[in-house]
Amino acid sequence: MPSVTRVSRRILPGSLLLISLVAILAVSLVLGYHALTTTRSHRASVENALRDYASMAAWEYSSVVREDLNAVLRHVFDEVTREWRGEGELPSLRIVSEELSEVAREYRCECRDLRNPLYFFRIDLQDSTTISLTDTLAAGNLTWLADTMIRHQQEHADERAGLVMLPAGSLLDSAVLVTYSTAYSRRRSARALYGFVTKPSAYKELLAKWFAAQPLLPPAVTGTHRNDSLLYITVHTVSNDTLFESGARYPTTYTARDTMEAEYGGLIVAAAIRPDNAEHLIIGGLPRSRLPLIVALLLITLGLGTAALYQLRRERQLARLRDDFVSGVSHELRTPLAQVRMFAELLDSGKLRTQEERDRSLGVINREARRLTQLVENILQFSRSARATVDLKIERLDVAETVGEVIEAFRPLALAKAVSLESEIQDGLRLHADRDAVSQVLLNLLDNAVKYGPEGQTVTVRANRADDKVHLSVEDAGPGIPRTERRLIWEPHQRLQRDANRAVAGTGIGLAVVAELVGLHDGRAWVEDAVSGGARFVVELPCATGSLGASARPIPEASG
Repeated sequence: MPSVTRVSRRILPGSLLLISLVAILAVSLVLGYHALTTTRSHRASVENALRDYASMAAWEYSSVVREDLNAVLRHVFDEVTREWRGEGELPSLRIVSEELSEVAREYRCECRDLRNPLYFFRIDLQDSTTISLTDTLAAGNLTWLADTMIRHQQEHADERAGLVMLPAGSLLDSAVLVTYSTAYSRRRSARALYGFVTKPSAYKELLAKWFAAQPLLPPAVTGTHRNDSLLYITVHTVSNDTLFESGARYPTTYTARDTMEAEYGGLIVAAAIRPDNAEHLIIGGLPRSRLPLIVALLLITLGLGTAALYQLRRERQLARLRDDFVSGVSHELRTPLAQVRMFAELLDSGKLRTQEERDRSLGVINREARRLTQLVENILQFSRSARATVDLKIERLDVAETVGEVIEAFRPLALAKAVSLESEIQDGLRLHADRDAVSQVLLNLLDNAVKYGPEGQTVTVRANRADDKVHLSVEDAGPGIPRTERRLIWEPHQRLQRDANRAVAGTGIGLAVVAELVGLHDGRAWVEDAVSGGARFVVELPCATGSLGASARPIPEASG
């Protein structure tokens, strides 16, 4: 039962945190969904209102076109009726031509296509004879025009005047617009058709003037804004021939259409609202999409949740590393302490009768005390590095002398595993470095080589100059370091996968201390394959003739 209680205490806080994060994410998703649906509903309402405004504008412009077009047709054709008065000889077509020019002058319109139609025609409904002011139309086409217009007049007998759009190929190669009026006798019977044929764009300038003449939306809504700053208007035929389009072209997202009566050629008026001017029509304008903001908030929530989970996992890893570190340190301390205590008790009790036995015991005590000292120094150095309180005392060091002192100090530990220590030092090498730091680096590398190498091996310490640097290396005959793990071994508490379950004890900080101390000297450390098949650990430190940098460098990826 106690073990179950301990497990619950370790798992419960993490589970509660995970449940809380999931609940926060769920609440964020629900709030985001409601905010999104509310925004969409609001936007749909605004879009419907904009389409209603577009429908209103299309209807209003259609009404303006009807009214003004009727005025133009009356102006052009009523003079024929007044002169004829329903009897006698039919008036000349020149009256229509003159009145058409008068209309253009009255509206102050250049209207070239309207002033100069392709041709004028008069069709006598009694004998179906057709008269034209020009001879540009072939007789067959003139007859076809007469038949078409007579049939149209019969189908729309109630209409006195109107427009007819003839498609391309029917009369000419391109589409044409026929404007006509019916002349009635005193008996109110249709007597003749007067009209003219123009290009579809003949009324373009007049339609533009009518578009700019008066607001198409309520002034209370639009204020002082002109039609072309809010609307995009087009007038086209059922065959999609464009008669007019306003100058400013806007997206047709919010658009509406109004189809005029047949007497006006069934013209279609399309009106589109300018989206970026919606605030002038609707308070608050067109609401912007909240989706990017909601997605950003959800991503932030996910990021914070992920960071919290990562931190929780990191804390658990640190707790496990702390436990492993304490266990490793305790194990490494226990063995030399047991040795020191045992041989000290033997010496104290007088059970060692010969001088050889007493000398051997003193040697063991000295060796294990050195090992304890090295272990404690590593722990203290690691602690100082973590608190960034490492102070270096830089001085000129004789490399051969320093390496010799380290080898002599470490020799008792090497002899315990029958390891031979050798050195190959280039003559005259000097270092700019801290003596204790260099000694600590070499001791850690030697301890690493002896601990993980085979008994009876030879460990070689070499030193040589490379430009303005000194390379110190420790080469063993062990199994070497896999390439995939050569970078990780310099991190604290990292051990090789193959050594994780071995009986070799270790704290996992020896090489981390090496990397830290070398980096403080503006140097670098790496591991490579040794000629003998083992591992060759190399540290690069500034030569005494070089300059020492003020800041540490990051440890490079192992090479070799």
